[in-house]
Order: sequence, then C-alpha cells, then structure tokens
Amino acid sequence: MDRHGGESEEDALELRAELDELLRARQYANQRERRLAEAVRAVPERQRPDAELLRQLAQARTLREGLGARCLELSEQLTALEDRLRQPALRRPIPRQPTGARFGGAYEEPHAPSVQQAPPPPPATGARFGAPRTRPEEAAEPARPPGGAAAPPPPPPQPAPEPPRRRSPAELTALAERITTLHRQGAAQEITALLGQAAALLLPLDTVRLAGLLARGGPPDASVQLARGAAGGTPAQAASTLAELRQAGLAQEATELFHALWAYPADALPALLAALERAGQHADSATLLWEWGSAPTAELAALASGLEQAGRADDARTLLRQAAGRPTDDLTELATTLPAPLSAVLLRELAALRPAAELVRLATALAAHRESRAHRGLYDGLLAALAEDEGRHRTTLASLRSAGLPTTPAAAPRSRWGRR
Repeated sequence: MDRHGGESEEDALELRAELDELLRARQYANQRERRLAEAVRAVPERQRPDAELLRQLAQARTLREGLGARCLELSEQLTALEDRLRQPALRRPIPRQPTGARFGGAYEEPHAPSVQQAPPPPPATGARFGAPRTRPEEAAEPARPPGGAAAPPPPPPQPAPEPPRRRSPAELTALAERITTLHRQGAAQEITALLGQAAALLLPLDTVRLAGLLARGGPPDASVQLARGAAGGTPAQAASTLAELRQAGLAQEATELFHALWAYPADALPALLAALERAGQHADSATLLWEWGSAPTAELAALASGLEQAGRADDARTLLRQAAGRPTDDLTELATTLPAPLSAVLLRELAALRPAAELVRLATALAAHRESRAHRGLYDGLLAALAEDEGRHRTTLASLRSAGLPTTPAAAPRSRWGRR
C-alpha cells in the first residue's frame, strides 16, 4: 500500500535486490583482487611485475572500492526508506546485511598482512612508560627495609622521552636508501624490523612521505608493509596516517592500512571510529562498523556494549540492525548475551524487520528462557515490541496463539513480603 508519497514496500524490495546484486559483484571483485595480488607477490624479488598484471590489479582494486561505496550508499537509502515506511511505529528498520570479509563470511578474507598487527598500546605509565603508577600515599612515604637499615637513596629521575619530531627530507631519503641497501643484501628481517620502527616512531605525515619514496624507488611491497605497520599505533596515529595516504594518492598503501584496521579488537574499536571521524574518514568508519555486523556473537555483543558505554549509542543501534538478518539461533544467543537496554533495542529492530514466520520461530526460542531469572524478560520484550504496532503484527500474534504461546506479558512475581 502506498503510504508515503509514492514509496511502498515494493520499492524497499527492489532496493534490497539491487543491494544483494552489488554485494555479489563486490565479492567477485574482492576475490579477483586477491588472486591478482597473490600473482604480483609471487614474482621473484629481483624482477619487476608485469605492467599488465599491475594494471589489472589496480583496476580490480578500483572496482572493489567503487562497489563498496555504492553498497554503503544503497544501504543508507534502504534504511531511510524503511524508516519512512514505518514512521507510525517510530522504529528504525534495517536492510539485511551479509557477513563481512573481516569475519570470513560471504566475502573472502583479504591477504594476510606480513606484519602482525598489535592492538593500540596502553596509556603511558611512569617516567619511562613501564613502571606502574603509584598511589599518592605510597609516594609520600618510601618503603623501609627490614631491620631498620637506612633505605638506599632513590635513583635519579630519568629524563622524559622526547616527543616525536618532524623529519627532514634528507633524513627520510637516507632511511629509504638504507632500506633499499638492506634489500639488495637480502636482509629481509632487518627490513621488517626497520619498517616496524618507522611506522611506530614517525609522525603520520613523515610515514606517508617515506611510503612515497619507497613506492617510487624502494623494494617491492616495502611501502605497503610500512603502511600496514601504522595500524599498530594509537587510533589517532593510524587514522591520521590513513587520511594522509589518501591525500597523497597512495591508494594501495591506504587500502592495506585500512584492511589492517580490521584486526582491531572490540574494546579498541570505539576509539578508532572516533579517530577516523576526526580525521575526516567517515566512510571508512562506517565501513568498519558494517564489517563488524558479521562478527561472532560474543564479539558483536562486546562491541555493542562498548559503543554504548563510549557514548556512541547510534553506532550500537546500527550494529544491531545489521545483525538482525542472522539465523534465529544466533539472534537468540545475541539477545541473551546483550545487556538489558541493548537486548530491548535488538528486539524492537527484529519486530520491525523480520516477517511473521521468522518472528514466531524467534518467539518460540525466547520462550524457552522464560523460566530463567536472567532472561525471563526477553520474550515479554518481544511482545512489547509487537504491541507497538498491533495492526501490522496481527498475523504474528495470531500465529503465536496458534503455537500455544502467550500474547500478553507475564505478570510480575509477587513478593513474599507483600500482602497475603
């Protein structure tokens, strides 16, 4: 039925079909890019890859990035359309999202980086970033050795580490030449260590300038290895490096760094998303969140909770909307894993999106938890979401009655200290 100026559920179905087709095309482009990248890496170090092979790789990468951007655009259009179609219910439905490349679903995992990525380092502690912080009362009174002997004098204070400084063009050129010399000597391990140190110690702009020097005249893959290493720094450093790489036109290096950011753990992702947005990389932030929609249930629940605690409630809702297309067993596990406020958000999104038959299967699974004190409210939460639009969910409620399931919330248990 046309309720919103020519927009209807058929329009949403057409958008979903187009999105599914684009996602399949993106999957093919991702697989082709991976095969071509493996062919380039298989070329012996002393030989230059074939120009046609490099051209095809660049073309496949451009196609995959363009398809990814179009998928995000269609996903946003579909979400907005479903919002308008269900405006009376004041809910925000979602398009079903496929499993993402990061978690091994419909997309293939891109080639693994040659440098193991580490999570962002913890905050600095102590004068040399290694000693534990002391409490004020401990610092006020030094410890006394047994037997009343005089305590040894405290060690002299260590100088504070120097902050990162801008490197001159001559310094960066010398570093690039040193890496090239090590490559000619076959010192692969030394190159890896040197690139890792550079990614950790250089400022983002200097990292990008060094990457440019290596891309133009350095060893094969040295520039992308340097870019991947930036993912091991702080979220702000990684995001700034990504922005600088894009501005410098180093597309392959930027893609490698972005893929390396997929390795960020759930507890560090909220800070990374914020850093990407501050650096102007909003599309990358949205893509990372989209990929996380296919994470394993435990990681997804941890990320949603972390986003909520970090004040990114909209991102938490977006993540749960993306998870709403999962199988019933996964959704049941997710609902029982999430804290109460977020499980209610998930159930509202499911009621807004899933058809009646799937909602009945979900209700049947949740009903099994009604006797559990920790999860007894989940079934009633689904009923409350259905009750927000009883006209639309009339078929679902009738199917629940036919299945012998209650359609009204359970009465709250009476206190043993209440009135008899």
